[in-house]
Amino acid sequence: MRTISAKVDDELYETAKRVAEANGLTVSKMLKQAFTSATIKDTSSEQKLLQELNRIGNNLNQIARYVNTKKVLDRQVLASLARIESDLKELL
Repeated sequence: MRTISAKVDDELYETAKRVAEANGLTVSKMLKQAFTSATIKDTSSEQKLLQELNRIGNNLNQIARYVNTKKVLDRQVLASLARIESDLKELL
């Protein structure tokens, strides 16, 4: 068996102690129950989504800069916009 320790301020410790006692538990047993019943949210897929959205946003900025500079909406720009639309649909 391993030991986990954490430093908390007096207020948090007293709160944990009160909650544990109200439920007929020691602080240690209450924390064990909290750990075993807790669910950890997997953020890796959200992180990938944010990275993709950032990439798409960067592409849109580059296209906007190009169009504003050249004052032309050519086939290359339209093709890029179509790819971005496709990427967004795929993400949804």
